[in-house]
Amino acid sequence: FRLPKLSFCPSAVMSEILPCQIEVLDGSIVSVDVAKRATGEQLLREVYSHVGLEENDYFGLQFFDKKEQLRWLDPLKAIRKQIKNGPYDFRLRVRLYPISPTYLFDESTRYFLSLQIKEDLTNKRLLCSDETRATLYSFLVQGEYGDYDPNEHSPDYLEDFSLLQEDGPEFLEKVHHLHVQNRGMLPAECDKKFLDLACRLERYGMDFHQIMDITAVRLWMGITGLGITIFCGQEPNLTALNHFPWVRISGVNFRNKQLLFEMAPLPGSDIQEILVFNCISRSACKELWKSCVCHHTFFRSVRTDRIPPPNKLGLFRRGSTFRFSGRTQFKLLQDGTNTQRRSSRKFDRLGSRTRIARKTI
Repeated sequence: FRLPKLSFCPSAVMSEILPCQIEVLDGSIVSVDVAKRATGEQLLREVYSHVGLEENDYFGLQFFDKKEQLRWLDPLKAIRKQIKNGPYDFRLRVRLYPISPTYLFDESTRYFLSLQIKEDLTNKRLLCSDETRATLYSFLVQGEYGDYDPNEHSPDYLEDFSLLQEDGPEFLEKVHHLHVQNRGMLPAECDKKFLDLACRLERYGMDFHQIMDITAVRLWMGITGLGITIFCGQEPNLTALNHFPWVRISGVNFRNKQLLFEMAPLPGSDIQEILVFNCISRSACKELWKSCVCHHTFFRSVRTDRIPPPNKLGLFRRGSTFRFSGRTQFKLLQDGTNTQRRSSRKFDRLGSRTRIARKTI
């Protein structure tokens, strides 16, 4: 008995490939082919290399699962275990917002973080007064248009700027006036000024999740590197009710749709309070719990090495084997000198007026 002779089959080769499409923050599309058994980390490395992100620990890839739940790609798991049958469409977004832009050493990191905040302003995740918004937009306009020149810029030049197309003439005049005052600022300096102002806003860098209290009242939970904040109201006009810094939280776990926070006793008290919140589904609760894990570990840990996937459960326990792994912010700051040496690496800036081109690697 002899096996039949096999011939080359292109479809057989393609079946070993996962064709991934990634929407980058500047709006461009990157096509990446990875092996069928590739992990999330392998795809992340390809994307980071293509866009030139050195301080990439702040970023991640988002996708919608079969239940339309927005999730982050787990670097440690195979892509096909997270997305069963495709399509393999992702969005490159900021996952962990640095508490201060002074923690960033690389120009490309500040640029992509600025693009993320620009998106947050557009979709109303980040709110501010009109005066502050006009100042923020003036930095973006300066970074893209350069110095205002009446001989080069038409009277309605700001109408071509995508962020300002829904604003009235009075607001456009404010932005124009501030743009004139920004004369001499280079794009990298504009990014720094933009981030320095944006990071002072109340809702800067918040990862929002819809929750309910024990009386079924709908609330919102915002997670940052400083802790968790509970909001009430309707989007986008939310009102902050309570803020709990990470130092007050001694444990977080989830059971089915319930998320539980164990609060450390206050000084002079032996009473341990437990906060219970409900989510709309178990998968939504798990994503919220994962966000707590990542934020607490990344911003609070002072380990000087990469955190490996632990075998034992600690602060975050029950319900999942997920653990944060990688460099913490403390480690990133220690590595800042080496990162700064690479900060001269060139990268492409894609303007708001430019027609988006498709990129393939």
